[in-house]
Amino acid sequence: MVLQLRQVKNQLTRTLTQLIDLSDMSNKSQDDREKIRLSRSYAAYSLISLASVETNIALDAIVDGYKDNGIDAIFYDEDENILWLAQAKWINSGKGEPDTGEVNKFVRGIRHLIDLEFSRFNEKINNKKTQIERALDNPNLKIKIILAYSGTQLGSDNKTLIQEFIEENNVVSELCFFEIFSLTEAHQALSKSLTQSIDKDFTLIHWGQNEEPYQTIYGQISAEDLANLWQEHQEKLFSKNIRSFIGLSDVNEGIQDTLSNSPESFLYFNNGITVLCDKIQKLPRGGADKSVATFRCEKISIVNGAQTVGTIGNCYDRNSEQVRKAKVFIKLISLENCPSDFALRVTKATNTQNKVENRDFISLDPFQDQLKVEFALDGIDYHYKRSSHTYQLDDKNCTVEEAAIALACGSEEIRYALMAKDKIGKLWEDVNKPPYTDLFNDRVKAQQIWRMIRISRALDTKLSELSSSYTDKK
Repeated sequence: MVLQLRQVKNQLTRTLTQLIDLSDMSNKSQDDREKIRLSRSYAAYSLISLASVETNIALDAIVDGYKDNGIDAIFYDEDENILWLAQAKWINSGKGEPDTGEVNKFVRGIRHLIDLEFSRFNEKINNKKTQIERALDNPNLKIKIILAYSGTQLGSDNKTLIQEFIEENNVVSELCFFEIFSLTEAHQALSKSLTQSIDKDFTLIHWGQNEEPYQTIYGQISAEDLANLWQEHQEKLFSKNIRSFIGLSDVNEGIQDTLSNSPESFLYFNNGITVLCDKIQKLPRGGADKSVATFRCEKISIVNGAQTVGTIGNCYDRNSEQVRKAKVFIKLISLENCPSDFALRVTKATNTQNKVENRDFISLDPFQDQLKVEFALDGIDYHYKRSSHTYQLDDKNCTVEEAAIALACGSEEIRYALMAKDKIGKLWEDVNKPPYTDLFNDRVKAQQIWRMIRISRALDTKLSELSSSYTDKK
């Protein structure tokens, strides 16, 4: 569990720890302050993961401190009628569980809170008095009790303390519920957050559909809607595409020129976009009217049109008035009853507008997605799709080219190392057979690749230094 603990800690450090208020802990030692910072961050992370709240809301929920009565976070979700109460404990070893005395204190604190005994609590909790009273006056209220700790065990004593409290309060109706947020749940939440899907309602005009053999909806969509979609999700829209938005190219400059100078003609000059969806459902509004309708699409990915959407998004920032005049042809394909390889076939068949290189098809290998998640868990951005993003090859970034070269040089097949030096494209000429499948397969882990990349970089640096030294001597 050491690896998972480090990955969760890295996530807290990247996103939360610097935002934690420790002004009430100025008298504590540096070590104690860091432990409190991590515990408070972990409390916030439990709410982000379980209650699906934004970071600022989770941070505002923190009430940890003197006279907290064991309660470290309080959040009332008025939309869902849920009062979230959390106790959080960061355990540096990644093993064990919270002290039974602390859990007992937490349970007593919840009792005092339900009894509105605010004199027992600190200022942070009293600042939420109105919110808490409103929650407890709600007849539809549910109380979710979170025990958040970066260990993996939970003994019978701690379970009994909480279960007895829940049974005591659930005699008339189900009021209280127990949520464990151990290291296991925290790591699962981290993995899930790195691969989150996108759901979207698309409003189409002049639409039509094919129901056989696979459900397809087609029509026109406002370019402004696509610009807003790009602003919200950017590269995540192209998770199943062979590449992301690649920035300026001859084709993309043409798209931009049409948007800026003759947006009314955009529908005729552009190929449009293709969107794969796990499921498509037409919303009731509009009835059978073919002039306009809204479709709810689950887990979307734009597999053709990344350059169109990216260019529209960039152009909208500079010339929104012109972009609003443009319409784009859109095709929505439901994968609900399709063969397992159908999405891959559509992606390959529809990518023809900008030049596609063999290297682009690497991104269709699910193993590359898996590697990206593994790298991300260690705070490293693994770049395996062509895009317009610029980055430095440093301790937070690496590329699929670097990975391929490192794996080739570390392979028992000497010819792969020679390919890496003279004909690197041969390494991924066909992603379904060697040498690609010998290098990238389930036996290879991101940590192993990262070590090899670092060795490769160190060797390149040393060779460059030796070469410069030799040249200077000459």
